[in-house]
Amino acid sequence: MMGVINENTSHIFTNTNVMVGDVYEESEIYTYVQKLHYKRKEDFWEGDLGDRIEEYPYYVVREIPIDEIDMDVYQIDEDDLEEYIELFKELQSYPPIVLTKEYDIIDGTHRANALRELGLTSIICFVGKIKI
Repeated sequence: MMGVINENTSHIFTNTNVMVGDVYEESEIYTYVQKLHYKRKEDFWEGDLGDRIEEYPYYVVREIPIDEIDMDVYQIDEDDLEEYIELFKELQSYPPIVLTKEYDIIDGTHRANALRELGLTSIICFVGKIKI
């Protein structure tokens, strides 16, 4: 699914080839998140990010209302947030956020907050799932 930030819409779509309803195995999400953290590997290896991803054997692509996502605003680096906002405006796309089945953020706190700042009402996410 390709999408763009459009002045006439509150929706931006992901720049990856995912479709709502697609199912991914945990190992695919693990690799996806590792690639997103290629510049800041310590973000992945020093925390519990890998363990949190491994809690779910599957992830389903869903479009989630942004107000239903539990945002971790206390962990926000304002410089990183501004970089994401500018990057998403420039690229007119974003990588999906990774969520638990309760819509807590596993990976993508800065991305989700940037998308909210850009006025999106819903975003594409990988949502953890125990069974298919």
